[in-house]
Amino acid sequence: MGARGRAPAPTLSTRSSRGRAPRTRRRPALRIADPIRLVTGTIALACALSLAWLSFASTPAIATVTVVGARHVRVGQAIAQSGLLEAPTFGASAAEARTRLRGLAAVRDARVEISLPSSARVTLVEREAAGRWIASNGLEWFVDADGVLFPSADPAAAPDLRVTDERGQRTAGERIDPALVAVALRLAKIAPGELRADATAPRVVMTAGAVGLVLRFGSGWEVRFGGPEQFDEKLALAKRYLRDNPQRRLDYVDVRSADRIVVSPQ
Repeated sequence: MGARGRAPAPTLSTRSSRGRAPRTRRRPALRIADPIRLVTGTIALACALSLAWLSFASTPAIATVTVVGARHVRVGQAIAQSGLLEAPTFGASAAEARTRLRGLAAVRDARVEISLPSSARVTLVEREAAGRWIASNGLEWFVDADGVLFPSADPAAAPDLRVTDERGQRTAGERIDPALVAVALRLAKIAPGELRADATAPRVVMTAGAVGLVLRFGSGWEVRFGGPEQFDEKLALAKRYLRDNPQRRLDYVDVRSADRIVVSPQ
């Protein structure tokens, strides 16, 4: 047969890249380099935590709290306020106990020592009472030189210098102006008859109005001082007038201004 009658020879064809299925790469599986070490470490950590918990749980609790320096504060009150009794010895905080104790109005500061195996010692630094401050509801507080009001377990732990405050009720820990406290307690030291013969039963009163600080006498008259400023000059002015007028009938002597004196009746 001739060339025209031959079947064409098969030819090789290349597949197009477009028809080829995309290959997906598999991410390598996460492999633990040393599984035995991981398991061992986990067990060791669990054991350490268990031992720490057992150690804390078996710590002896504070069974004895000794309190030193308590006079205004009752010993039982100080122990309860400290929060130390029956607390774990290793878990108790001396700093936190000190902060709690300073929350008592009568306590200026405190020192706390925790000792093994199961005891603590509290040393209180209490406020020193300078006098007594009587609120408008009749409740009597002790007051220190800083003007802080506080209660006391010992009724005899303050001088018998009293100031009656008519300006309202007071609460423990409240602070009165220290300058006012100082001059009021100075007035409270004036003895009966010291200013003149009829200056009997003296009583110091902090009034609610503009008159301010007043020294009242049982005979029915008073000396008005106002605020604590220029107190020495005011007191000297009042003493001089009363000394020069020992018999004159009085309702009040007003020395609120140290530069002038007002007297009633005129």
